[in-house]
Amino acid sequence: MSDHETTPNAPEQPHAPLDPMAAPPPLPEQQQGVHEHLGPEMDPAAAARLRWLMSATLLFGAGILLGLWLAPDTPQSARGQLEALQAALAQKESRIGELEQLSRPADAIQSQGRLSAKDRARHNREGRAYVAALKRTGAQGAAHLVEWFIGRWNALLDSPQPDDRTGRRAATLALLVGGMAANLNPGDYVPWQAEFLSNPWLGELQTDIDGDGLPGPRSAPNSHDGFANVSVCHVAMALNQAMTDGQILMMPEMRCDRAESRMSVFLQGETFDDALTEFVRAVREQGFLVVERQEKGNRLVLVGNKPTPKTDDDF
Repeated sequence: MSDHETTPNAPEQPHAPLDPMAAPPPLPEQQQGVHEHLGPEMDPAAAARLRWLMSATLLFGAGILLGLWLAPDTPQSARGQLEALQAALAQKESRIGELEQLSRPADAIQSQGRLSAKDRARHNREGRAYVAALKRTGAQGAAHLVEWFIGRWNALLDSPQPDDRTGRRAATLALLVGGMAANLNPGDYVPWQAEFLSNPWLGELQTDIDGDGLPGPRSAPNSHDGFANVSVCHVAMALNQAMTDGQILMMPEMRCDRAESRMSVFLQGETFDDALTEFVRAVREQGFLVVERQEKGNRLVLVGNKPTPKTDDDF
């Protein structure tokens, strides 16, 4: 065979068909290193592209969050904010109203109460004259006590509550009567009560100014009042506000603030005269000293302390 002759090439063997389930052929060694160590083996241009892509992604996410924050609220959220603003506004308006009320003159505030300006003026005028008369006699403590009472009585009549006759007003009268025992001579104490409780100028003692029909005659229908663990003076003052022709007065030695002066009673009967009879029976039953008499159509009841039992030291 000559030098120019060539050996015929062997016929090419046909490629075996690819098995889709077969494992992928191994990568060259250099490419394996790049695949396993992407960061360190990545060329600078590819790394720069990757950093740019990551930065753009972060900026895009931040933009979405900012847009959501600046976007208009949903109707439900806006409605909640509106309700909160309305509540805050109502609170501010209420506070402004309170401040305006406090800044108004006292006469303007009092004129909105239940006590009429005419009755208030009469109470204040007659009360000042009464206080001045007590001061002229040297009864300074009694004068201050009556002055306090007039102001308190006006306030109660101006802002009434249910059962004031048997509650707050009775307690206020009991405080006045009890306090006067320490500020008047014993001989003046009973006459003072009879005179003061008969004053026609003081509303709800002899004159009905709140329209409940009391005080009235003893023959008026009984309101069936009940009392639990209150002073005898308290019950007496509740009845004194109900009757124009009956009075319960305390003797000088009677002390309304003592524990032994307390009682519980239900004033039964058809009329207030019956209620007064029940009161007399109850206080006598509990050992209090009671003196009763009729005078010019008026029924008068005097109540004193329970008699002190005598001991061997008294003999």
